[in-house]
Amino acid sequence: MPSQRLTGPWLVLAVGVGAALLAVVVGQVRLGGYVLAASLGALAVLRLTLPVRAVGAVAVRSRGVDVLGLSLTAIGAAVLTYSLKLSG
Repeated sequence: MPSQRLTGPWLVLAVGVGAALLAVVVGQVRLGGYVLAASLGALAVLRLTLPVRAVGAVAVRSRGVDVLGLSLTAIGAAVLTYSLKLSG
């Protein structure tokens, strides 16, 4: 069933990205970046700990490659957010 592949960890990512976008829209750019980084980090932990059938479409490559990619993306988002020079 294809609908099962878009639940669980994908829901964590969707809610995290939605919350990050909402934070940016209301003017909290730094908070939005950190929320995005946290949701990517949470997704990496879920990919590391859950079996393949439970993570569904999050399992793209091998477990190690997926976790490494998600972790590096989360760290990159956090570093870029930290380095923002915001006026005001």
